[in-house]
Amino acid sequence: MKNNQAGAPDLFAHFRDDFRSGLVVFLVALPLCLGIALASGAPLFSGILSGIIGGLVVGSLSGSSLSISGPAAGLTVIVLSGIHRVDNHFETFLLAVVIAGILQIILGFLRAGVISLFFPSAVIRGMLAAIGIILILKQIPHALGDDKDAEGEFEFFQLDGENTLTEIANAIGDPQFGAVLISIVSIVALLSWDILGKRIRSLQFIPASLVVVLVGTMLNIIFSVYIPALALQPLHMVSLPVIKGLQDVPNLLVFPDFSQIANPKVYITAITIAIVASLETLLNIEATDKLDPLKRRTPANRELKAQGVGNLVAGLIGGIPVTSVIVRSSTNILSGAKSKLSAIIHGVLLLLSVLFFARFMNYIPLASLAVILIFVGYKLAKWEIFQEMYKLGLSQFLPFVVTVVAVIFTDLLIGIGIGMIVGIFFILRENLKTSYFLTTKINQKNRHIHIDLSEHVSFLNKASIAEILENLPDNSTVEIDGTKSTFIDHDVLEVIKDFQETAKAKNITLGFVNQINRTYNIKLPENHNHEHIHVQNTYQQLLVNNKKWVAEKLNMDPDFFEDMAKGQQPRFFFISCSDSRVHPNEITGTQPGEMFIHRNVANLVVNTDLNFMSVLQYAVEVLKVEHIIVCGHYGCGGVKAALENTYHGLIDKWLLNIKDVYRLHRAELDAITEPDEKFKRMVELNIREQVYNIHKTSVVQKAWSSNARLRVHGWVYDIREGIVKDLQIRPEDIFYEYGHIYKLDFKEEENSGQ
Repeated sequence: MKNNQAGAPDLFAHFRDDFRSGLVVFLVALPLCLGIALASGAPLFSGILSGIIGGLVVGSLSGSSLSISGPAAGLTVIVLSGIHRVDNHFETFLLAVVIAGILQIILGFLRAGVISLFFPSAVIRGMLAAIGIILILKQIPHALGDDKDAEGEFEFFQLDGENTLTEIANAIGDPQFGAVLISIVSIVALLSWDILGKRIRSLQFIPASLVVVLVGTMLNIIFSVYIPALALQPLHMVSLPVIKGLQDVPNLLVFPDFSQIANPKVYITAITIAIVASLETLLNIEATDKLDPLKRRTPANRELKAQGVGNLVAGLIGGIPVTSVIVRSSTNILSGAKSKLSAIIHGVLLLLSVLFFARFMNYIPLASLAVILIFVGYKLAKWEIFQEMYKLGLSQFLPFVVTVVAVIFTDLLIGIGIGMIVGIFFILRENLKTSYFLTTKINQKNRHIHIDLSEHVSFLNKASIAEILENLPDNSTVEIDGTKSTFIDHDVLEVIKDFQETAKAKNITLGFVNQINRTYNIKLPENHNHEHIHVQNTYQQLLVNNKKWVAEKLNMDPDFFEDMAKGQQPRFFFISCSDSRVHPNEITGTQPGEMFIHRNVANLVVNTDLNFMSVLQYAVEVLKVEHIIVCGHYGCGGVKAALENTYHGLIDKWLLNIKDVYRLHRAELDAITEPDEKFKRMVELNIREQVYNIHKTSVVQKAWSSNARLRVHGWVYDIREGIVKDLQIRPEDIFYEYGHIYKLDFKEEENSGQ
């Protein structure tokens, strides 16, 4: 991917993949925008308008690579009741949307996005699986030709007295045979095109979903000409408002009624929209990040600001509220999107369709779109996902299943809330278990017991700690260690203080280590060498942690270590800094055996460093890794030292390699006046040069000459946020002298070996 001078990735680097996915999302979003507007009691055009704003405005401002925004099914009741609350004046409701947008922008600046970090993974995965099941159940009637309910109606219990299951029963009892045939042919086309695409590379550019829509449309046209009895009526097809010309567009726009600025009902509606839309957005971007194959992290506060601007614009020109939408986002990901360009493209296509192609769009059967959404739902709720969650244990599986059931039978936010309650129950249960670690040492004379308190000891731990203290054996030596504790609740301290008197009666020698006595002023027994115990226990804790880790791994997979001992087959070679805050497996969520790792100060690639070159050769030629990743981090001490003129001793010889990077890019760096920004840019440029150095090595060039599947990447890790950013570095686009100076020719070696 090409980079601009500021280091930002080129938006069009993955145009082919993003256009394909944007086209698929457009096809799915079109009827959903219309259906949600209809279900919300708003003008149909307002739904399309919000879809366009979600793509163009929010898509451009968002920090998410894959999220798609637009009108959401979860807001239909909010919009419907909001319009009713302001006496059914849509212009007054639009004023509430404008204010809601402003409130969301304020929430973004207040950093309220941190809420997204508190959603348990099991609950988010349960939400995704539930959405998948809902998609399947809600699209079955459309696939059978029962289209009296609008697209985007996701509630189980409907306002008309029906529910999801009775709607399916009604559709099965009275199918439209034309729609059924179109659905069957669409399924065959979808599966066949996927198979053909794997065999014929040139067909991969054309998404299977587009083929499904074209086949379904053509089949219905054939029905209308040759078999009228099977032809679908307008009710069973997309119903996009037709604009005769661009001159009609201003007439479709509706503007907010600012004369109602003092109306308290407007503010009640605005606050409701802002809270619900923000929560739904945070949930959806968390779920989208879970689905992202590259595991990129969306800046939550930036997302709130982007959504706020989107709702501000929507309210100003007549759109209904927008949020990040998981149905469209998951469709986007499963269609192969690589960047935010797909969201923008889907917005452009919505705009073009309503301006110029509405007549043609109205020929698309809803049955064909139903097939596409059913397959999206299947991928979100595959049986393998349930099996995977089951293997993780009850503490993960139960919140997952409860969330699935709750979301299906209530709605997104209520279902998530119920799942959170179950998840919190397990968290509290584990908290009660892990408030201390008990180590018992027995010798001929006495029993030595060590109680190691955890980092956060709250009143919830009071009962378990009181119980363990009460059951300590007589005539023993007991040490209570609060070395790791950053907080110990007053109730727990009272239990410990009370136990001091009990200990005397039971002839227990009681001692306290470090944090307990120093911070909370609990008196130590005389001649108690607590400092020595602290040092010993700090070191010993590493061994205790190891045993705990082994137990956790064996609990999840009894064959974990046996499989590990069979050998390593990592796909990734990870080059990172020696900084103790950067742990490759932790920040990438990988397991032992998945990455081959080399670390040094400032993640340097030095061709004369035999240590590094040996590791590189082994990774490429023996392990056959597929990806080499150079990962630096903001705040790197080595890079910072290289920017200074201070003498550091021996390490200065190593830092000369980084100073060379400064020399190569001095003009750009010296033009940056803000020190922190200059430091960050220097980190990025250092990574870029090390990626380039990888390309220069004979090991990598020789592998490429043998057609090895090997790619080189440059990443930067933000310690403050925990996010890894792919710098999208392609040296052949940046370093014009690459082929002329550094590229090696291995033909002579190949010929001599023949």
